[in-house]
Amino acid sequence: MKHVPWVNNVMKALPETLVEWLLPVLSSFLKLKRTSKRQVEEIMAGENEAWRGKDHLTIFHAILDSKLPPQEKTVERLSEDAQVLVMAGTLTTASTLELITFWLLRQPKTLLKMKEELRTVMPTVDDVGTVPLAALENLPFVTAVIKEGLRLSHGLSARSQRIDPDSAIVFVDKETGKEWTIPPKTPVSITNIQVHCDEDIFPCSRDFIAERWLGDAGKKLERYLTSFGRGSRSCLGINLAYGELYIVLSHVWRLWGSREARIGDEIGVLSLFETDLCDVQIEADYFIPTPRKGSQGIQVKAHTV
Repeated sequence: MKHVPWVNNVMKALPETLVEWLLPVLSSFLKLKRTSKRQVEEIMAGENEAWRGKDHLTIFHAILDSKLPPQEKTVERLSEDAQVLVMAGTLTTASTLELITFWLLRQPKTLLKMKEELRTVMPTVDDVGTVPLAALENLPFVTAVIKEGLRLSHGLSARSQRIDPDSAIVFVDKETGKEWTIPPKTPVSITNIQVHCDEDIFPCSRDFIAERWLGDAGKKLERYLTSFGRGSRSCLGINLAYGELYIVLSHVWRLWGSREARIGDEIGVLSLFETDLCDVQIEADYFIPTPRKGSQGIQVKAHTV
């Protein structure tokens, strides 16, 4: 639909039952669409009570109470915003967690090093869930693992275009001095993959090397981590995503280990099941990186000890 956008308008015009019959794979998406629309309608009618008792209202209450024009507050517009919020806040973060899990189980030395660092703030498994996020963010190796996971999972594989509507963009090659002028209103973009897999920036770019993010050398690499985009169109949920990554990784890997990476008090061990490199390498661009056709994703077995 990205390359042939009119297909989206055709699909939206068809009855949902017909779309589900033609493309069963879209059934879960259509279910999300219906759920989002129903919840927005309930909020607009004052019938949704799920937000009560929370520290703040929902984003949709804020939009409805704002000074935005009426066309920005329709059920259709807000339900589409709801779908974007759900998908943007789940798929990319989940993919990063899956990829990190794969590499940690594949590289027990990396996993053990991270577990030993986690033990400095969580001496026992009983401490899981009691450590503030700020303390987790100060763990250098955990942070390095997360950044390497973000690099190899890429965030989005699609290009996020930038357009200067008024002025030409002048680009100068620093090595050759050659100059290009890009006319106004010209879409300019590059995929995250081209940056994250640039061997001049990230040697052995296809390998998971968390250590590359440590120290001063690691700080210099941060400008090339584009998983959340850059500039005015960068991801609004970057802090939420980082928080989720720190909390989930610290909880899972302080409680669990692998057969080759344990510190003694885990509740069990995890192991990869029918999963190999082909299940984490990008083969297609479906807006998010997608592995080979037929891949079952990252599959893991849990064993109690």
